[in-house]
Amino acid sequence: MELRIFAEDSENEVSILADNQELFPISVSLQLRVVNAKLPEDMAEFYVIPPKTRALKLTSITKPQNQTWSYQLSYNYAIGNAKAVHNDDHTYRLPFLKGKSYRLSQGYNGATTHRGSNALDFTMPEGDTITAARPGVVVRIKEDSRRGCPSSECADYSNYVTLLHDDGTLADYVHLKYRGVLVALGDTVLEGQPIALAGATGWASGSHLHFVVYTTGKSPYITIPVRFEVAEGKVQSLQEGELYTAFKHPF
Repeated sequence: MELRIFAEDSENEVSILADNQELFPISVSLQLRVVNAKLPEDMAEFYVIPPKTRALKLTSITKPQNQTWSYQLSYNYAIGNAKAVHNDDHTYRLPFLKGKSYRLSQGYNGATTHRGSNALDFTMPEGDTITAARPGVVVRIKEDSRRGCPSSECADYSNYVTLLHDDGTLADYVHLKYRGVLVALGDTVLEGQPIALAGATGWASGSHLHFVVYTTGKSPYITIPVRFEVAEGKVQSLQEGELYTAFKHPF
């Protein structure tokens, strides 16, 4: 993670600054303990560091005059914008090509690996094309893994693409085939555009697409239930076990 939180000292204050060299926003919560000094304003619950930002001032400590003082700084961070609000009016597109049909093998709060999570699993043969369910910017990619297994010990080996949406939320497309990413970091992709090939990397018992929309805030990872257009003019939440067919042309 290319995030740096650091302090700069001047005659009257110590400034707390942040660098974020990633393509996605990062939310930071600061913990500052000061002795014989003061903060000029109330601390924010979260500081959102925009992508490609250098030396963003978060807060400062005012130095006392003619007495000893000290401070301790620590922080927590999470991927995403803690101030983002999902556009619940947005309708998502099924994340595969027109005419293709796939079964939703696990839905929101599923009984196996989705307990407490608003994530979706579509059973897809390895190498089948995954498309963007919503327009966005490609902000994270991993495609160098060949490893997968039906155990949490493989969780860190998933290949994925992450898109940043215009409302500040993110979407992950996970378990991709080795070298199965079809887009590049920084690309702006359209709804329905091919972005990856399905696979079984990471924590997976077989080839499938794991799709999840999320943000951060009170918890580091807050998953969001979304609705899809499953037929012309028909919008709904997807149901586990059902077979879904994409009906719209890409783009």
